[in-house]
Amino acid sequence: MRGLRRWLRYVAGVLILAGLVVAIAFPQAALNAIQLPLFAVFSTTRMVVAYLLSLVFAIAYGHTAATNKRAAVVLLPVLDVLQSIPILGFFPAALVFFVATFHGHPIGIELAVVFLIFTSMSWNMAFGVYESLTTIPQDLEAAAASFGLRGWLRFRHLAFPAAIPKLVYNSILSWTNGWFFLVASEIFTAGGTEFKRPGLGAFIAVAGRNGDAASIAIGIGVLAAVVLTLDIFLWRPLSAYSERFRMETVTGREIPRVPSPYERFRWLPRLPRLRQWTLARLQPVAARSHRMSLQFERAYSGHPKVIKEVRRIDLALFLIVFVLVVSTGLIGLAQMFLRPLPLSAALLPTAAFLSFSRLLLAYGIALAWTIPVAAFIGESERASRYLTPAFELFGSLPATALLPVIVGFALLVTASFGDAAQLAAVLIALFSMQWYLLFNLIAGVRSIPDDLKEAARSFGLRGRAYWRRLLLPAIAPSLLTGSITAWGAGWNALIVSEYTQYANRPFEVPGLGSLLNHAVFDPVPDSEMLLLTILTMIVVVLAMNKLLWRPLFRRASQRFRLEV
Repeated sequence: MRGLRRWLRYVAGVLILAGLVVAIAFPQAALNAIQLPLFAVFSTTRMVVAYLLSLVFAIAYGHTAATNKRAAVVLLPVLDVLQSIPILGFFPAALVFFVATFHGHPIGIELAVVFLIFTSMSWNMAFGVYESLTTIPQDLEAAAASFGLRGWLRFRHLAFPAAIPKLVYNSILSWTNGWFFLVASEIFTAGGTEFKRPGLGAFIAVAGRNGDAASIAIGIGVLAAVVLTLDIFLWRPLSAYSERFRMETVTGREIPRVPSPYERFRWLPRLPRLRQWTLARLQPVAARSHRMSLQFERAYSGHPKVIKEVRRIDLALFLIVFVLVVSTGLIGLAQMFLRPLPLSAALLPTAAFLSFSRLLLAYGIALAWTIPVAAFIGESERASRYLTPAFELFGSLPATALLPVIVGFALLVTASFGDAAQLAAVLIALFSMQWYLLFNLIAGVRSIPDDLKEAARSFGLRGRAYWRRLLLPAIAPSLLTGSITAWGAGWNALIVSEYTQYANRPFEVPGLGSLLNHAVFDPVPDSEMLLLTILTMIVVVLAMNKLLWRPLFRRASQRFRLEV
């Protein structure tokens, strides 16, 4: 422990010295950095509010789709379509419902930012809840019915615990996706007006626009510190805690103990009196909450007809709103297609092909390095101990925050032959896709049973034979799962990869992302091109999911199943 403290003192001294050097060398950047802790609080607060809204939406939506087959016929296709719409597709709704309603007041802009982050988090979590509730074993369902667990009691004691592992995993991915779009949400332009709220995303975006390398580095450093802190003290304990609720837990399996945040800060002063005073004040609140929960359960169980009527009214209101929205959208589409299409609509097929080609190139590069690295990390405990935390940190950094670094690197590499925008677009897509592949592949390699590996080695499988006979077939389902999520992230990254600004200079390549940016951000927004571009992207994404990824995943999960 003393050695650790001494090592921490050395690290702290080096960081303080480095900070002083940077402050002396770049005084203006150091002055701007003083605001960053407050910006970090603002951005994290927006993320937390958006996440809580997404959590409530995911549980309600996923539970309804899993328990009501008639509703699922409508809810699941709607969710599939919503997931394929990029965040820029929700900008008009954010502007109309929040910015215009509040007449440009900061409260309206804050609500718009939270709404945009919400659209990047919620759909993935809702699918996770639905998948968890539809895969509850039948014996547990029968046991819950035999004990009389219905309604709220069933949700509390069976459905919600069953959804916790998948909900935690998808929450981590959704949280990372929220960081990705934080930069695009905190500062955006529409109709010639720029809307901006103070935060890390806006700070990094402005620094990149101005080409301020020092501010970019400081902003990314603060963002990395926030991401790492939340990962250590929130997501890792939650991941370990979710192991308690896994259905496949075998008898005798040790349940991991989750260290509390208080234990992680045990090197700080203990302050026992303050802790006892706080616990004494919180105990009545916890007891009152428990009593209210019991009263709610009694009221819920004692009035089943009222609950059913409320659910029917709720479903009817949803269907009315859904029919109104769909009918309005269909009428608008019919009117648009009855009129002559805009001239720029002829660019959509070529733009879709170019965007698809860039994503395919980025996907190929990602596969080339993630498969061997995942195999190395998954089979080496020492490599996993040192490399996994580093990759988790880099993977948590959103590609949008690294835009200035990527564009600067592209300018440096292509200084002799130009065309930095093309390289930057492929690199941004690569940064958006590669981590989904890597972490899914690492999980696939680690899931291979040790006895199967030993059997392969005892039969003399080495090198290419080992990869062809065991490793690649075993990780095929994980590879396809990672590919589906990676391509989804890549399509959403088109909005920032095909049109960006660095040092007051635009970098643009033809594609769906650039068309979408022009339709939203031009001084005169083009609602028809916005709708046509979104429809094109939805058609491409749904076609890939239905015709390619899902059939491949079904075939791989049946042919290369390990639990034979």
